[in-house]
Amino acid sequence: MDREEFLKKAKEGVKKQFQRQDLIIMQAVRSIDDLDQAKNVLYTRVLEWVKLNFPEMAMENEEVFCKIVAVFGKKENLEYTTLAEMCGEVKAAELIEQSEKSFGAEINEVDTEALKELAAGAVNLFATRGKIEKYVEKTAAKAFPNLCHLLDPMLASRLVTIAGGLERMAKMPGSTVQLLGAEKALFKHLRRGTNPPKHGVIFQCPLVRNAKEGHRGAIARTLAGKLALAARADFYTGNFIAEKLKIDLEKRISELK
Repeated sequence: MDREEFLKKAKEGVKKQFQRQDLIIMQAVRSIDDLDQAKNVLYTRVLEWVKLNFPEMAMENEEVFCKIVAVFGKKENLEYTTLAEMCGEVKAAELIEQSEKSFGAEINEVDTEALKELAAGAVNLFATRGKIEKYVEKTAAKAFPNLCHLLDPMLASRLVTIAGGLERMAKMPGSTVQLLGAEKALFKHLRRGTNPPKHGVIFQCPLVRNAKEGHRGAIARTLAGKLALAARADFYTGNFIAEKLKIDLEKRISELK
Protein backbone atom coordinates (compact mmCIF):
# COMPACT_ATOMS: atom_id res chain seq x y z
CA MET A 1 0.00 0.00 0.00
CA ASP A 2 1.55 3.31 -1.05
CA ARG A 3 1.45 6.48 1.04
CA GLU A 4 -1.54 8.10 -0.71
CA GLU A 5 -3.67 5.00 -0.42
CA PHE A 6 -2.72 4.64 3.23
CA LEU A 7 -3.73 8.26 3.97
CA LYS A 8 -7.00 7.75 2.10
CA LYS A 9 -7.79 4.67 4.18
CA ALA A 10 -6.90 6.54 7.36
CA LYS A 11 -9.16 9.49 6.45
CA GLU A 12 -12.03 7.14 5.67
CA GLY A 13 -11.56 5.45 9.04
CA VAL A 14 -11.54 8.78 10.90
CA LYS A 15 -14.60 9.98 8.97
CA LYS A 16 -16.44 6.77 9.78
CA GLN A 17 -15.67 7.21 13.48
CA PHE A 18 -16.92 10.80 13.45
CA GLN A 19 -20.19 9.65 11.86
CA ARG A 20 -21.03 7.36 14.78
CA GLN A 21 -24.48 8.27 16.06
CA ASP A 22 -23.56 7.75 19.70
CA LEU A 23 -20.90 10.49 19.46
CA ILE A 24 -23.51 12.95 18.22
CA ILE A 25 -25.90 11.96 21.01
CA MET A 26 -23.12 12.41 23.56
CA GLN A 27 -22.57 15.97 22.35
CA ALA A 28 -26.30 16.63 22.65
CA VAL A 29 -26.39 15.28 26.23
CA ARG A 30 -23.44 17.48 27.20
CA SER A 31 -25.18 20.43 25.55
CA ILE A 32 -28.22 19.80 27.74
CA ASP A 33 -25.99 19.89 30.82
CA ASP A 34 -24.49 23.21 29.64
CA LEU A 35 -27.97 24.61 28.98
CA ASP A 36 -29.07 23.54 32.47
CA GLN A 37 -26.18 25.46 34.02
CA ALA A 38 -26.83 28.53 31.89
CA LYS A 39 -30.59 28.64 32.53
CA ASN A 40 -30.08 28.11 36.27
CA VAL A 41 -27.73 31.09 36.38
CA LEU A 42 -30.13 33.25 34.36
CA TYR A 43 -33.14 32.18 36.40
CA THR A 44 -31.34 33.08 39.63
CA ARG A 45 -30.45 36.49 38.26
CA VAL A 46 -34.04 37.11 37.07
CA LEU A 47 -35.37 35.99 40.46
CA GLU A 48 -33.07 38.32 42.40
CA TRP A 49 -33.92 41.23 40.11
CA VAL A 50 -37.67 40.62 40.42
CA LYS A 51 -37.41 40.49 44.22
CA LEU A 52 -36.47 44.18 44.24
CA ASN A 53 -39.88 45.04 42.77
CA PHE A 54 -42.04 42.08 43.84
CA PRO A 55 -40.40 40.20 46.73
CA GLU A 56 -43.57 38.20 47.43
CA MET A 57 -43.62 36.57 44.00
CA ALA A 58 -42.86 32.86 44.25
CA MET A 59 -43.47 29.97 41.85
CA GLU A 60 -42.33 26.36 41.69
CA ASN A 61 -42.13 26.24 37.89
CA GLU A 62 -39.03 28.22 36.92
CA GLU A 63 -39.96 28.38 33.24
CA VAL A 64 -43.43 29.82 33.93
CA PHE A 65 -41.86 32.30 36.34
CA CYS A 66 -39.51 33.57 33.62
CA LYS A 67 -42.35 33.70 31.07
CA ILE A 68 -44.42 35.90 33.39
CA VAL A 69 -41.50 38.26 33.94
CA ALA A 70 -40.76 38.34 30.20
CA VAL A 71 -44.36 39.42 29.48
CA PHE A 72 -45.08 41.81 32.37
CA GLY A 73 -41.70 42.87 33.74
CA LYS A 74 -42.96 44.35 37.02
CA LYS A 75 -45.84 43.92 39.45
CA GLU A 76 -47.57 47.11 38.31
CA ASN A 77 -48.08 45.61 34.83
CA LEU A 78 -49.77 42.35 35.93
CA GLU A 79 -53.07 41.66 34.19
CA TYR A 80 -55.34 38.86 35.39
CA THR A 81 -56.62 37.34 32.13
CA THR A 82 -53.20 36.86 30.53
CA LEU A 83 -51.68 35.81 33.85
CA ALA A 84 -54.39 33.18 34.37
CA GLU A 85 -53.59 31.66 30.97
CA MET A 86 -49.94 31.34 32.00
CA CYS A 87 -50.20 29.97 35.53
CA GLY A 88 -53.86 29.16 36.24
CA GLU A 89 -56.69 31.18 37.75
CA VAL A 90 -55.90 30.44 41.40
CA LYS A 91 -52.24 31.39 41.15
CA ALA A 92 -53.05 34.44 39.03
CA ALA A 93 -55.52 35.74 41.63
CA GLU A 94 -52.94 35.11 44.36
CA LEU A 95 -50.25 37.06 42.49
CA ILE A 96 -52.59 39.97 41.75
CA GLU A 97 -53.55 40.20 45.42
CA GLN A 98 -49.91 40.00 46.54
CA SER A 99 -48.85 42.66 44.02
CA GLU A 100 -51.42 45.11 45.41
CA LYS A 101 -50.06 44.67 48.96
CA SER A 102 -46.39 44.33 47.98
CA PHE A 103 -43.79 46.51 49.68
CA GLY A 104 -41.30 46.16 46.80
CA ALA A 105 -39.72 49.22 45.22
CA GLU A 106 -41.00 50.67 41.95
CA ILE A 107 -38.74 50.36 38.90
CA ASN A 108 -38.82 52.60 35.84
CA GLU A 109 -39.68 51.51 32.29
CA VAL A 110 -36.05 51.36 31.15
CA ASP A 111 -35.18 48.94 33.97
CA THR A 112 -38.35 46.98 33.30
CA GLU A 113 -37.51 46.45 29.63
CA ALA A 114 -34.01 45.27 30.55
CA LEU A 115 -35.50 42.77 33.03
CA LYS A 116 -37.98 41.54 30.40
CA GLU A 117 -35.13 40.98 27.93
CA LEU A 118 -33.17 38.96 30.49
CA ALA A 119 -36.23 36.85 31.33
CA ALA A 120 -36.91 36.28 27.62
CA GLY A 121 -33.35 34.99 27.25
CA ALA A 122 -33.98 32.49 30.06
CA VAL A 123 -37.25 31.38 28.39
CA ASN A 124 -35.36 30.77 25.14
CA LEU A 125 -32.88 28.56 26.99
CA PHE A 126 -35.74 26.52 28.48
CA ALA A 127 -37.22 26.08 25.00
CA THR A 128 -33.87 25.12 23.45
CA ARG A 129 -33.24 22.55 26.17
CA GLY A 130 -36.64 21.00 25.54
CA LYS A 131 -35.97 20.70 21.81
CA ILE A 132 -32.53 19.14 22.33
CA GLU A 133 -33.98 16.66 24.83
CA LYS A 134 -36.67 15.59 22.32
CA TYR A 135 -33.96 15.17 19.70
CA VAL A 136 -31.91 12.95 22.04
CA GLU A 137 -34.92 10.79 22.90
CA LYS A 138 -35.85 10.29 19.25
CA THR A 139 -32.29 9.67 18.04
CA ALA A 140 -31.27 7.39 20.93
CA ALA A 141 -34.27 5.11 20.34
CA LYS A 142 -32.84 4.37 16.89
CA ALA A 143 -29.14 4.33 17.81
CA PHE A 144 -29.42 1.94 20.78
CA PRO A 145 -32.95 0.47 20.86
CA ASN A 146 -32.12 -2.28 23.38
CA LEU A 147 -30.87 0.19 25.98
CA CYS A 148 -33.81 2.53 25.38
CA HIS A 149 -36.28 -0.34 25.87
CA LEU A 150 -34.88 -1.01 29.34
CA LEU A 151 -34.36 2.64 30.29
CA ASP A 152 -35.79 6.02 29.48
CA PRO A 153 -33.97 7.19 26.28
CA MET A 154 -32.55 10.24 28.06
CA LEU A 155 -31.15 8.14 30.89
CA ALA A 156 -29.78 5.57 28.42
CA SER A 157 -28.07 8.39 26.52
CA ARG A 158 -26.57 9.73 29.74
CA LEU A 159 -25.21 6.28 30.59
CA VAL A 160 -23.58 6.00 27.16
CA THR A 161 -22.14 9.51 27.57
CA ILE A 162 -20.62 8.74 30.99
CA ALA A 163 -19.22 5.48 29.61
CA GLY A 164 -17.49 7.37 26.81
CA GLY A 165 -19.48 5.87 23.94
CA LEU A 166 -21.53 2.82 23.06
CA GLU A 167 -18.45 0.77 22.13
CA ARG A 168 -16.80 1.35 25.50
CA MET A 169 -20.02 0.56 27.33
CA ALA A 170 -20.43 -2.64 25.30
CA LYS A 171 -17.05 -3.79 26.61
CA MET A 172 -17.89 -3.09 30.25
CA PRO A 173 -19.01 -5.75 32.74
CA GLY A 174 -22.29 -5.20 34.54
CA SER A 175 -20.48 -4.22 37.75
CA THR A 176 -18.89 -1.26 35.98
CA VAL A 177 -22.16 -0.20 34.33
CA GLN A 178 -23.78 -0.29 37.77
CA LEU A 179 -21.41 2.37 39.10
CA LEU A 180 -21.31 4.71 36.08
CA GLY A 181 -21.80 8.19 37.47
CA ALA A 182 -20.65 7.25 40.98
CA GLU A 183 -16.93 7.62 40.32
CA LYS A 184 -16.37 10.20 43.08
CA ALA A 185 -18.04 8.01 45.69
CA LEU A 186 -16.06 4.99 44.49
CA PHE A 187 -12.71 6.82 44.70
CA LYS A 188 -13.68 8.13 48.14
CA HIS A 189 -14.38 4.53 49.20
CA LEU A 190 -11.00 3.39 47.89
CA ARG A 191 -9.08 6.25 49.52
CA ARG A 192 -10.87 6.63 52.84
CA GLY A 193 -12.61 3.32 53.37
CA THR A 194 -16.14 4.77 53.31
CA ASN A 195 -19.09 2.58 52.33
CA PRO A 196 -18.92 1.63 48.64
CA PRO A 197 -21.62 3.04 46.33
CA LYS A 198 -24.39 0.62 45.31
CA HIS A 199 -25.35 2.42 42.11
CA GLY A 200 -24.52 5.38 39.93
CA VAL A 201 -26.76 7.24 37.52
CA ILE A 202 -29.04 4.19 37.08
CA PHE A 203 -30.52 5.23 40.44
CA GLN A 204 -32.67 7.57 38.32
CA CYS A 205 -34.43 4.52 36.88
CA PRO A 206 -37.78 4.07 38.70
CA LEU A 207 -37.06 0.35 39.23
CA VAL A 208 -34.11 1.30 41.44
CA ARG A 209 -35.28 4.63 42.83
CA ASN A 210 -38.69 3.34 43.97
CA ALA A 211 -37.38 0.08 45.42
CA LYS A 212 -37.01 -0.51 49.14
CA GLU A 213 -33.63 0.58 50.41
CA GLY A 214 -32.58 -2.99 51.21
CA HIS A 215 -33.37 -4.11 47.67
CA ARG A 216 -31.82 -1.24 45.70
CA GLY A 217 -28.33 -2.67 45.50
CA ALA A 218 -29.52 -6.06 44.22
CA ILE A 219 -31.95 -4.49 41.73
CA ALA A 220 -29.26 -2.08 40.50
CA ARG A 221 -26.86 -5.00 40.03
CA THR A 222 -29.46 -7.00 38.10
CA LEU A 223 -30.42 -4.03 35.94
CA ALA A 224 -26.79 -3.22 35.20
CA GLY A 225 -26.15 -6.76 34.02
CA LYS A 226 -29.07 -6.54 31.58
CA LEU A 227 -27.90 -3.12 30.40
CA ALA A 228 -24.43 -4.49 29.68
CA LEU A 229 -26.00 -7.21 27.50
CA ALA A 230 -28.24 -4.65 25.79
CA ALA A 231 -25.25 -2.42 24.98
CA ARG A 232 -23.40 -5.37 23.43
CA ALA A 233 -26.41 -6.25 21.28
CA ASP A 234 -26.78 -2.62 20.15
CA PHE A 235 -23.12 -2.25 19.25
CA TYR A 236 -22.05 -5.65 17.93
CA THR A 237 -25.09 -7.33 16.40
CA GLY A 238 -27.97 -4.89 16.16
CA ASN A 239 -30.33 -7.68 17.23
CA PHE A 240 -33.26 -6.64 19.39
CA ILE A 241 -33.11 -8.73 22.57
CA ALA A 242 -34.54 -6.21 25.00
CA GLU A 243 -37.94 -7.90 25.33
CA LYS A 244 -36.36 -11.06 26.74
CA LEU A 245 -34.00 -9.02 28.91
CA LYS A 246 -36.92 -7.09 30.34
CA ILE A 247 -38.88 -10.26 31.12
CA ASP A 248 -35.84 -11.76 32.88
CA LEU A 249 -35.31 -8.49 34.76
CA GLU A 250 -38.92 -8.30 35.97
CA LYS A 251 -38.81 -11.96 37.01
CA ARG A 252 -35.63 -11.40 39.05
CA ILE A 253 -37.08 -8.30 40.72
CA SER A 254 -40.20 -10.28 41.65
CA GLU A 255 -37.99 -12.92 43.24
CA LEU A 256 -36.13 -10.29 45.24
CA LYS A 257 -39.37 -8.82 46.52
